[in-house]
Amino acid sequence: MQKPKLQLEYKPVQLILPVNYEHIIDDCDPVVSFREVIGGLNLRKYIKTSRKGRHDYDPETLLQLILFGFMENKRSLRQLEKACQVDVRFMYLGKGIKPSFMTFQRFIDEKLTESIDDIFYAINQYLIQKENINTDILHVDGTKIEANAHKFSFVWRKAVVKHQARLFLKISKVLKEVEDKLKYPSEIKDAYQAEDIEKLCYVLELQAEKLGIGYVYGKGSRKHPIQRYHELLKEYVLKLKEYQTHLNICGERNSYSKTDHDATFMHGKEDYYSKTGIFKAYYNVQIGVSDEYILHYGIYSNPTDTKTWMPFFDEFFRRYRYYPRTPVADAGYGSYDNYMYNLIHGMRLSMKYNMFSKEDETSFAKKLYHIKNMKLEGESLISADGQVYHYSHEYEERRGTYPSIKQIYIHQSWDESFKEKGIPKKISRDIVLNQMQDEARKLLKSEEGISLRIRRSIEVEGAFGDIKANCEYTRIQRRGRQRVQTEICLVLIGYNLKKYHAKKHRILH
Repeated sequence: MQKPKLQLEYKPVQLILPVNYEHIIDDCDPVVSFREVIGGLNLRKYIKTSRKGRHDYDPETLLQLILFGFMENKRSLRQLEKACQVDVRFMYLGKGIKPSFMTFQRFIDEKLTESIDDIFYAINQYLIQKENINTDILHVDGTKIEANAHKFSFVWRKAVVKHQARLFLKISKVLKEVEDKLKYPSEIKDAYQAEDIEKLCYVLELQAEKLGIGYVYGKGSRKHPIQRYHELLKEYVLKLKEYQTHLNICGERNSYSKTDHDATFMHGKEDYYSKTGIFKAYYNVQIGVSDEYILHYGIYSNPTDTKTWMPFFDEFFRRYRYYPRTPVADAGYGSYDNYMYNLIHGMRLSMKYNMFSKEDETSFAKKLYHIKNMKLEGESLISADGQVYHYSHEYEERRGTYPSIKQIYIHQSWDESFKEKGIPKKISRDIVLNQMQDEARKLLKSEEGISLRIRRSIEVEGAFGDIKANCEYTRIQRRGRQRVQTEICLVLIGYNLKKYHAKKHRILH
């Protein structure tokens, strides 16, 4: 019987002639808006190039791939590498090149880190002119973003100071023994430097060499007192240097992380609401938003927003050469120093203060001895229940950046029975601060102020909500202040470019 012939299925493959990528991309794609903004700027001048060595990829092309990647929420360099291989939009921007993730990494570290701020503000200047952004109003707020640091890598300043004080006592005890037993004069002090102890160690080494004392080690070996004191003091020198290093890294902060020295341990929002009592390493990120665009930013290691106000606007002026007329912020920024800073630089007092919202509550009126609930008659303060405080003296307080005058009023007939009733013995009054708070309250309670407060909660908190929730950017990937700043800046550039695309199509539709 004849076997049937094996029939193979044949499927012809139709070859397609290659076409330009721009003909494949839709007109409403974000890459079109990206090219519209980036194409109008000469970003090549911000990138240092060198003709030495092998020919590298075009730096402007790599920059466009990175910026568009962050616009599309592709923050991983491996995602960027993959996108250049399979995403037609990245092929269009990269002109067909396929850089590796290490190429992107080297480009960011070696060429982009120094110039990323200039690129951020160059793009902003373009958007300000293109979108006619109102730069007189700037909505300011901050948030904490978790650093790339282990949660158990903390170093606490108070603990270091405590251990250092104990070490000073140990050193004093050893120096006294050396003076009593070895007859070496030594200076007993409250605090010691490593150099002081090293000098004594050197003297002990010379004395051991002079007396022909050999150092012995191991079980059953009896050490000479010079050797024992020398080894003990050597350990103390290492500890002194370690504690001093910790304090130098901490600076004015209360803590830092061993894996990222610029990160500070703080309480985050999740800890604030769930009361976990856990500290994590964070960076305090401040942004200024106007007409939905982030015009300015700052990265700080201190947890409180109050101390970020002045350096934030110092840098704003350095970049834009002017101060916004109306900087709007919440109660975390309304301090005496920040109000004075605004007045000196021609900015309005449009920030809340700590008791701004409380003053409208009925419970605030029950605080009879709060300075704002008392009447001033001549040189006396009178509470609602008839308690009289007479002017005593005033003094100048210099704890902040700007000196302030505090007036003290004392109750003339105060006794211990008043303490149980909650009646204070003296009341402090800051005339200038009260006047500035009254001016801020008058502005914020007006129709303009109400509109500003509503816009602040929409714009700046909306920007953080979009970045942290929609883009899922809740943890920094890089370590070190400079690299962290580069990463945050790229994220904010991506946010502004995405906002430009969204607003353009919002208007078109």
